Amino acid sequence: MGTMDTAKRRDSSNTPRCLMCGCSRLDERAIGCALCGMALGPRWEECYVSEETKANLLSHSEELARMGVTLEKVSPLRKDAGTTMTAIALALAVADSLKGGVLRSLVIYLHRQLTIPRDEILRLRLTEPEEIDEMLKERGELPK
Repeated sequence: MGTMDTAKRRDSSNTPRCLMCGCSRLDERAIGCALCGMALGPRWEECYVSEETKANLLSHSEELARMGVTLEKVSPLRKDAGTTMTAIALALAVADSLKGGVLRSLVIYLHRQLTIPRDEILRLRLTEPEEIDEMLKERGELPK
């Protein structure tokens, strides 16, 4: 059984994913991402995307909700040089049933209609990075 098959079998909304590339596989030491070495985080944690992407997603929240994606603004506290401030973060709640064709449609919508770059889509942690690339390649959104 290949790595992709293993990842698909254990994938769920509770599976921690890399904050940078969305991969759910752990490195050899089981402390970071197998692909890029970055930290993994739970699905409900803030998505570390650009402010432009956050604004773009929020302005299309109704369309995304129809696809099974709920956007939630969270205000994490951050301390900087002794000052406590809040920043608007964005967390995505993705329906567990968001698989197959609906997920594919969502990825294509984000890339084609909202012009969200591939790397930002990966940071939304929707599924494995290889699956995102496959979806985009199938639709001619990425070179084959």
